[in-house]
Amino acid sequence: MMKPTLNILVFGEILFDVFEQDARLGGAPLNLAVHLHRLGAETTLISAVGQDRPGDDAIRKIADEGIDTGRIARVSHPTGRVNVTLDKAKIPSYCFLPECAWDFIPVPSDIPVTPDLFCFGTLAQRGEVSRGTLRTLLAGLECKKFCDVNLRQNFYSKSILEESLAVSDLAKLNDEELEIIARLFNIEPHPEALAERFRLDTVILTLGPRGCEVWNAGNTIYAPACPAHVVSTVGAGDAFSAGFLFHFLSGSGLKAAAEEGNRLAAQVAALPGAF
Repeated sequence: MMKPTLNILVFGEILFDVFEQDARLGGAPLNLAVHLHRLGAETTLISAVGQDRPGDDAIRKIADEGIDTGRIARVSHPTGRVNVTLDKAKIPSYCFLPECAWDFIPVPSDIPVTPDLFCFGTLAQRGEVSRGTLRTLLAGLECKKFCDVNLRQNFYSKSILEESLAVSDLAKLNDEELEIIARLFNIEPHPEALAERFRLDTVILTLGPRGCEVWNAGNTIYAPACPAHVVSTVGAGDAFSAGFLFHFLSGSGLKAAAEEGNRLAAQVAALPGAF
């Protein structure tokens, strides 16, 4: 008997990661959607690109992946760009351009199905229009919700984090982001403390080259990273999320899902782009 297909709805930024010699399509929500789709999930992406050549390129490449582009709006703002600099360890730092298309994501006219999971992040909430769209979607969806904590530059606030985590069932963040949130909310920098503060079912803590730690319903597991020849870690965390979520929602155990996330993250770290 075949397992039913997972239907996953993803909201957030589409942008080009601009390196010294290259520009590659990315954005955490798009990266997540692509990897989930490749794993076998039915993914729907809600986003926006500009009425410009980069927007044309983005739509074409996303369609080539087999992802429906019908809910990616074309708006009168430039397609997103972020300048990426890699340090000696291939760890990226980002400089995001302001007032991009992904700051102006409109509410879609329809959602094709009731999803099994709705995925969103904190970064896409830097713009008032996109933040309002997300609130509308969250209020209308009766499904599990996954929050990708993505603290970039100054594009987050305590209120955005409070609202995002309070409506979520699962959350993913790295060890640096956990420290920031712990200070903001005066809690211990541990996944269990975060789960208790925001009534989360699952907290996924990525630890870079050390792997990951996952807290779920009172249980904590650790999964070491897979060996990788690191070219760039851009998008590796999104690949991890896709691997973990797909296998966890498909019925794999916590440890197996974490191991699959680590495996996919290692594969992407060996690539020059996010997928």
